[in-house]
Amino acid sequence: MAISVGLAVLELLALGLIWFFWIASYWSSFGDQAYGAPPGPYLQKALFVAAAALVAAVVAGVRRVPVVAVTQLVMVLVICAALTSAKTAGERIYDTSYRNACLSGLDCDAPSPPR
Repeated sequence: MAISVGLAVLELLALGLIWFFWIASYWSSFGDQAYGAPPGPYLQKALFVAAAALVAAVVAGVRRVPVVAVTQLVMVLVICAALTSAKTAGERIYDTSYRNACLSGLDCDAPSPPR
């Protein structure tokens, strides 16, 4: 039981750090023409956490530790649900940030932000 809780806490910690570094890209500069990073690379890192949880679930299933296997499968589902909602919200935040930078004088040739 302690192993399953420990793994879940580590996965949530990893997701929290990924989210923090993405949000920190918006705080890296306070200039009007600064905009943050697109969410894509950070979502890929979070997908790696889900893949690691899936591998842990399979290993736990093979080693006949059902509590860990079920906990890791639940974490995979939670992470995938979070990724689905984070993609839409992250793209909206990024587009808004880019649009605000363009309105404040950033030389924007394309109507949509670079991905």
